[in-house]
Amino acid sequence: MLLLACTPLLAQTPKPIAVTLPDSVTAAFIDRPGELYLQLRSGLLLRYDKDGNLRATAQVTTPPTLFDPRDGARLFAYYRATQQYTYLNPSFEAGILHPIDAAFAAEPWLVCASGDYNVWILDVADWSLKKIDTQKGIVLVETPVAGIAADKHEAITYMREYQGFLFLLEHGKALHMYSSMGKHLRTLAAPGIRYFNFLGEEVYFDTNGRRQLFNLFGAKSYYAEGPVSQNFVLQSDERLYIIDGKTLEVHPVQKP
Repeated sequence: MLLLACTPLLAQTPKPIAVTLPDSVTAAFIDRPGELYLQLRSGLLLRYDKDGNLRATAQVTTPPTLFDPRDGARLFAYYRATQQYTYLNPSFEAGILHPIDAAFAAEPWLVCASGDYNVWILDVADWSLKKIDTQKGIVLVETPVAGIAADKHEAITYMREYQGFLFLLEHGKALHMYSSMGKHLRTLAAPGIRYFNFLGEEVYFDTNGRRQLFNLFGAKSYYAEGPVSQNFVLQSDERLYIIDGKTLEVHPVQKP
């Protein structure tokens, strides 16, 4: 069993909750309160609470290119095919669809939320990062993408802002970290990386069958105990979610 070093340990009791999923998982996320969101191969979106209870489902014909549950109240979804984004409620009901203004980005590749209303855009046309104030309709930040070659843009599969930093996932290779002004801070080499998540002041991800953790403010990196053989392993302050095939296990955690 995987343990995240320097984080709460798995509780011995009660026993973990096991849930059989209707299909294999293509993406998994945790919101700030610690609930779990799953995207399935069939296009189904699922939301589970901390006790493994299914709270919401949605069958979508066009899955979001980028999904971020954020605080659990306003979920963010970006669709590359239509170059639109929206905020969903906890039941996956979408609000207004917002088109990406071509005046801001000619060829958006990824769009993610920044704060409550702003967005970051990764623009392939000029290979830049742009932060847009969507209420005022102005560009707050515009800077060339450093640390990643423009011809590698198809490998950039996820983007997320956290604690004032912006993270770009280069699938199978690395996690790139930028400042709130789009300045490239560092590249964390991570062969085999497929996803990443945050726990407090740390970002964690799986690389070559091991879990690596990086402190955002101390700039120190270390590895968790034990190998990672499951598809997804996500942790909040209270739960450890382990997804392997069509099985979800929800483990309570307790402070040592």
